[in-house]
Amino acid sequence: MFTLAKDTAVPLTEQIVRHYAQRIDDGALLPGARLPSVRQLAARLEVSVHTVLVALDRLAGMGYVASRPGAGYFVLRPAGRAAAEAPPPAPPAPATTTAGFTHSALSADATLLQAGAGYLPRHWYEDAIAPATLARSLRESAEAAVVPPVQGLPLLREQLAQRLAQRQIPATAAHLVTSFGASQALQLAARALAAPGDVVLVDDPGYFLVHSQLAALGLRVVGVPREAEGPDLRALAALAEEYRPRAFFTQTLLHNPTGGSTTPARSHRVLNLAEAFDFVLVEDDVYGDLAGDAGVRLAQIDGLRRVVYVGSFSKVLSPSLRVGYLAAAPALADRLVELKLMDVLSGSTLEETLVAEVLRSGRYHRHVLRLRERLARARVAAIAALQGCGLRFDAEAAGGEGVFLWAALPPGVEAPALVEAARAAGIVIAGGHMFSRRGAGLDRLRLNAAWATDARLLGFLRERLGAAGG
Repeated sequence: MFTLAKDTAVPLTEQIVRHYAQRIDDGALLPGARLPSVRQLAARLEVSVHTVLVALDRLAGMGYVASRPGAGYFVLRPAGRAAAEAPPPAPPAPATTTAGFTHSALSADATLLQAGAGYLPRHWYEDAIAPATLARSLRESAEAAVVPPVQGLPLLREQLAQRLAQRQIPATAAHLVTSFGASQALQLAARALAAPGDVVLVDDPGYFLVHSQLAALGLRVVGVPREAEGPDLRALAALAEEYRPRAFFTQTLLHNPTGGSTTPARSHRVLNLAEAFDFVLVEDDVYGDLAGDAGVRLAQIDGLRRVVYVGSFSKVLSPSLRVGYLAAAPALADRLVELKLMDVLSGSTLEETLVAEVLRSGRYHRHVLRLRERLARARVAAIAALQGCGLRFDAEAAGGEGVFLWAALPPGVEAPALVEAARAAGIVIAGGHMFSRRGAGLDRLRLNAAWATDARLLGFLRERLGAAGG
């Protein structure tokens, strides 16, 4: 029997866990072997019964032992040896594909430079949620029902209705349905508006994950060319005439990936075409909080008659908060609630309470203002640095807002090869081709302004683009 070290910083429980895990990994204790009883171990090691129970519970949680009621603890298969014999993991998907890029962008690997991802650096979110707000949310959610109503926590929907009213979007709590982030919200909207085989329109270039989600639902996804001032109106009219789509999924403010915003005049024309050809506009506004006060949303003009408005807090408040929402006409909102019920039953009381508390406290507004100022400075510095590496930008980029920079590559350089080389160097960038249904964007990169002055990225681009230019 081993002896515990009482004069070390390693807790006694941890010492017991390490000892038995090592013996099982080495094969000294074989599967099926019975461990001494809890009281025997406590007496031999001169520790409390509680200490032994905690250690055994941890070993059970790690898969080393199992408890049999009335019989004690028994060794399971050798965990370390089983892991060593496990087949190697499948190779990752190519970084140029939707799946490959998304896995890299959401990776927990802190060594990866997320230069093309859609989230801000972790420390930019640190002031968003006060510890006192989190503690209050934990307390209130524990006192509340186990789950919120399917439509969403009433407190949060009231807060959302107030925010939308400030944007001249006439939504009450009855118009609002919460979701697990914008991804679920967009899927709910698609399922409510279209059936497999129907045509839906998307921005092209546009958010690639939406394209993939819609296609996975069996919908025919057709791209509408995107211009500096918004969707190409001639193309939109022609496609609407040809396909008679059920819906058009578009981003009005701080478009992903181009970073541009649809002008108010063009928004009016888009709404006119939706009326003429009887399709619904699904307005994805997940980055809209980072836009200045000059931006005009489709939902402001339309009043939710022909617009389904989608928002989220994952991009701006915290990536770990999967709280999104939809605003729609009451009859459509009822349908969205039915679909959500069949999908996930309901949301998270804790997460929805936390978002409601942050909104109610006024902290969210201050946090957003700081992010806008920080991004404005980052964009200026990033554009200058990236131009020095050989990338080019449209005139609108310099005075733009938000997260994304839509960079043009030098002649003769194509995005896919550059993206793969960057991934091999531990840098995640997004090739423009991933955002197009029409096969465009091979000469473009989407970069995140908050990450784009990192020395690793700039050094990589100078080396690769300098070699290409030479």
